[in-house]
Amino acid sequence: MQIIVNLLRGFAIGIANIIPGVSGGTVALMLGIYQRLINAIGALGSDTLKAMTSGKEAILNEIRRTDAAFLAALTAGAGMAILASARLMGYLLENYHDPTYGFFFGLVAASLVVPWRLIKSLAPGNILSCLLAIALVVGLTLAMSGEERLHAAQKKALIKGTTTVDSGAASATHGSTVGTSIATDPKNMLLFFAAGVIAICAMILPGISGSFMLLLMGVYFDLLICINERQILMLAIFAAGAATGLLVFTRFLNYLLQKHGDATMSFMLGLVLGSLYAIWPFKSFGMVAGRRVDIANIMPDSFTANEGMTLLACLGGLLLVIIFMAIEKRQKASARCDDTA
Repeated sequence: MQIIVNLLRGFAIGIANIIPGVSGGTVALMLGIYQRLINAIGALGSDTLKAMTSGKEAILNEIRRTDAAFLAALTAGAGMAILASARLMGYLLENYHDPTYGFFFGLVAASLVVPWRLIKSLAPGNILSCLLAIALVVGLTLAMSGEERLHAAQKKALIKGTTTVDSGAASATHGSTVGTSIATDPKNMLLFFAAGVIAICAMILPGISGSFMLLLMGVYFDLLICINERQILMLAIFAAGAATGLLVFTRFLNYLLQKHGDATMSFMLGLVLGSLYAIWPFKSFGMVAGRRVDIANIMPDSFTANEGMTLLACLGGLLLVIIFMAIEKRQKASARCDDTA
């Protein structure tokens, strides 16, 4: 039964990673498994590699120590979600953008209660930590102007082989050219390694998009080119950076949660609060290669069927989280009764 629950948790995290602006870390925090996930990833290391060559008993002990069954179920669930729902989510975002974002806005808004419950004190330092996190997420969201987002989308379309792009807010680009390969010089190798580290750290933190960090670093399109051109060496260097960041940053984050729990959880709360700005459902937009590109948050100037559907979807997201929290509360109460019986 627990395996099925963890598969579903992983499925939810996988779906979140498909939605622009929604962080898998936010969903893990919402589901109440963030600390366990950080602990499990942080437990991986050289001891794990050593145990893999030390016999069956050592392997079984290492699986228990690293909570490997939990990690494997989450990974499998996330993978299944990406494979099963990528096209569906793409369709929903293209055709029902506002209601889809409204649903996730409701989910994330309701999930604020999770980090809030874990904060023991509203000390000034904790409040400041929360405000800094909000400023960080909102600042990152505003770091690219609308024109820069449209230009980035045009460049992405060109890299993927689209020769003509059109934008409602910018002039069309025709016949532009993009480099067909990335130089494998030491400077680019170091940049790709650092990008892997930073991207995975962003993905672990609630409210921050790893792909958006790659855009800010100017590496996102270079990475796309490497994927298209099968530049295995550069992709391997990026993956090595991501693996290094995952192992090192999770240990650091786990240390902060253990030693400075309130301040760290307050920061997490701020990240989730800030992410509400990023996933606000109503946005101005342009079109590039037949795809929508969000530009800026707006307030709707009328209440039409779209706004009604978005409001209902938001309420549905809120209600879903409340139901799951009620079920979890009942399960915990039942477990306590069994322990005292």
